[in-house]
Amino acid sequence: MLKMTERQAVELMAELRAKIDRRWQETVDGTRFMQELREGKLKRESIQLFYQNWGAFVPVINSIYTAAFYRHLWFFIENVDLMEPYTEKLLDEFGHPKPPGHIQILLSTGEALGLSAREVLLSPMLPEARALADFHRTLLTDGLIQEYWFSVLWEGAFGASCKVWFDTLTTHYGLTPEQASYFAKHHEADTMDHLDRRAHAAVTEAVLARLLQSGIIERPGYSHEYCALTPVNLNAVMMDAVYRATH
Repeated sequence: MLKMTERQAVELMAELRAKIDRRWQETVDGTRFMQELREGKLKRESIQLFYQNWGAFVPVINSIYTAAFYRHLWFFIENVDLMEPYTEKLLDEFGHPKPPGHIQILLSTGEALGLSAREVLLSPMLPEARALADFHRTLLTDGLIQEYWFSVLWEGAFGASCKVWFDTLTTHYGLTPEQASYFAKHHEADTMDHLDRRAHAAVTEAVLARLLQSGIIERPGYSHEYCALTPVNLNAVMMDAVYRATH
């Protein structure tokens, strides 16, 4: 049993944030894909293939958010005060700027990159890209409650990376700020409070802090650090696969 005080839980969240950021820099930022993207030298074909795989991932992970609410309903009923920030996060994903939510800006940025809605949402995923969605889905359906919540802590690192995407697409690839809005919106939503709602990463941390105060039992092979860091590696695996496929 791992049980913490509120202060210990907050300190663990800060420690994990730092580890995730460091792992992101070492893996995702270190890929040839991201290096060439930042320099404006990445093939547009590579950007398109990545966006097709990412576009197929987005509806899956957003649906997992809603499934988590049902699967972990017992927790939210016991901690009803956490329902508000969590449902606000769901409203952001599915309702902003209007239903069906972020899918709209996902498609509009895809169109600016030369992709149809069908190409963004329904292209078969590379096996290496599918691993990220399958990891989250497996932890939700087969794992313990905290395993899933630790696995989505990378939202903050992704949100920071979205700033790189936005700046690069508008500087080197001819997109207007409005056309690159998918990345601007996720930089805002994942890393900072907005629309009178908490940052998405902060919502996850609040849930985890409460779980840690209640006490969790870790399965062998599924420590909190493993669950938090593995998705970062899988993001890099996706980018490496896209790069190989287009070079």
